[in-house]
Amino acid sequence: MGKRSQNHADLPLKMVGSTSFGRYPKISIEETYNFIISDEWLVPSSGFKKVLEISRIDQGRGIFASDKYNHLVVVIGNEVFIIDTSFFTKISIGLIDTLVGDVFMSENHKSQIAICDKKDIWIFDYAASTFTKANLGTSFLPGYIDFQNGRFIAPNLLDQTWRLSAIGDGLTWPFDSHSVGTFQTKGDLPQACIRVPGGGNQLLVIGNIVTELWTDVGAQLFPYQRSSAYNIDYGCINQATIAASDKFVIWLAANEKSGPAIMLFGQGGFEQISNDGINFKLASLKHPEKSYGFLFKQDGHLIYQLTFYDAEDNFTYAFDFNTKAFFSFTDEKMNCHVAKRVVYFDNTYYFVSLAGGDLYELNSEYLTYDGEVIPRIRIPPTLRLPDSSPFIANNLTFVIEQGQPNADKYNDVSRIDVSCSYDGGQSFSGNFGVDMNPLAQRKNRVVVWNLGLANELIPQFRFWGTGRFVVGNGALSIYQ
Repeated sequence: MGKRSQNHADLPLKMVGSTSFGRYPKISIEETYNFIISDEWLVPSSGFKKVLEISRIDQGRGIFASDKYNHLVVVIGNEVFIIDTSFFTKISIGLIDTLVGDVFMSENHKSQIAICDKKDIWIFDYAASTFTKANLGTSFLPGYIDFQNGRFIAPNLLDQTWRLSAIGDGLTWPFDSHSVGTFQTKGDLPQACIRVPGGGNQLLVIGNIVTELWTDVGAQLFPYQRSSAYNIDYGCINQATIAASDKFVIWLAANEKSGPAIMLFGQGGFEQISNDGINFKLASLKHPEKSYGFLFKQDGHLIYQLTFYDAEDNFTYAFDFNTKAFFSFTDEKMNCHVAKRVVYFDNTYYFVSLAGGDLYELNSEYLTYDGEVIPRIRIPPTLRLPDSSPFIANNLTFVIEQGQPNADKYNDVSRIDVSCSYDGGQSFSGNFGVDMNPLAQRKNRVVVWNLGLANELIPQFRFWGTGRFVVGNGALSIYQ
């Protein structure tokens, strides 16, 4: 009997990819942790470093960057601080009446910074060095606050109205026909009023289940006029997920007929950016209201980071507008990312944390989380033949940068742990460790041999080390 020939082939190993899993593992469990894609390579997401210790007891609640005042304003617990980033000195300017909860801030064209804790509005006047609580009365409970055309604007969380401050005076909030708008499209309560970036005089008034578009037309009785031909049939689950760039507004949305989704409004209109897999994950949330969102840039990539911090949910997704792809971000223990609110100031990003009352700098130059190793993981799409017939996986290989200087807690050597699933992502094998080459040994390939018999194979790669990892695509060599 003649010897049976073996058919050799290479299957593409998609190492460069995003978090794009399907509804069920059999469809796809593709996921990328703490990387983003740049020029068709995986590169590290930003690390961070503590730059100022503020409180060991209380949690960060809000942060605001004032270019006019050239300071950061930070709320930790019930205390408000101003921070000079030139010398990283902090000065306490006052106490607010709440200890926990979201805090929103905005600035007018005078010297006033408004601080709203969804109970009161406090005005810090840095020219007069005063910190004063506005007299809002008993019928006005303010929410997310913004500024447009000379006035602070805030929703009233008690009823269907939203309010305008006096021009140039955040301490005065008149209760008259010139200063009170009414939510009209549905029986809903406004949650946020936010200026449309690049939209001239346009204003979004966002409720729980619907969003209205208003325009400041300068009318004598009430300056804003609602668009009668357009509204967005989604509201906001939590005002703390709202973020604005120079072109659009993005937030975690929902309405009375559908579950959470990530929505965007800009000059091109309204669109949903979350895909089927992400929406399925969002639909399983136990407490979607326990969430935070913000925008930041990493080396030119505009990223929206959305965190669900409840213990039953506990994950973070990041959407990269450059690559139109989602990624999974974590802390060093694979819990949700700790950044809560982020601002851009003095050519870098600063954030307050879910994990404590300190100030951190977020930057791609940092390859650790304040010295802790960042878990970086890539799970590529399932490898299978078109007819799903069995094969023997001889080896897999991919391109990676090696020979970078390392000085970490893993014996001064960066490492990749490889494991495999042979049952559609239901379980993975034990890890096989591959040490990275040290400085000056810059071979650019990783090869893993003898992966066994399978009719579908899902490898998982865990990258450990305090240096950088730059990862390219590869191939799985098989024969039948």
